[in-house]
Amino acid sequence: MKKNKTYTVTQLNKMMHSDLPLWKLIEACAFIDICDCYEPMELPPDGTFDTFKEIEPTLENTSYYVTMPDGTKYFYCGNTRIKVSEYFASEDKPMDKLIENVVRFSAGSTATVQNSMIC
Repeated sequence: MKKNKTYTVTQLNKMMHSDLPLWKLIEACAFIDICDCYEPMELPPDGTFDTFKEIEPTLENTSYYVTMPDGTKYFYCGNTRIKVSEYFASEDKPMDKLIENVVRFSAGSTATVQNSMIC
């Protein structure tokens, strides 16, 4: 069995740029063990991989707002983008009053209710 010669990177580059047949190039590269490139030389210390644990995606760590140069505001959550056209300011009506108005409007009534909902 013929033993393969080991070549330097420079020698292999020169072979690639020459007019050698493809089978000679393959033969010249036969000594390269691709698996050696991916196998660790030694194991890392215990607990190394614990620091790389993927965190659980939540609304807090995957969502954010972006205001474009034209003033348009977008809400991003993961790969989803939603154009924000309206939002409730803190000085506006509380949620229970808004729900009352929706219920009254849906019922077609303009009568006022004295007792408000407690949310």
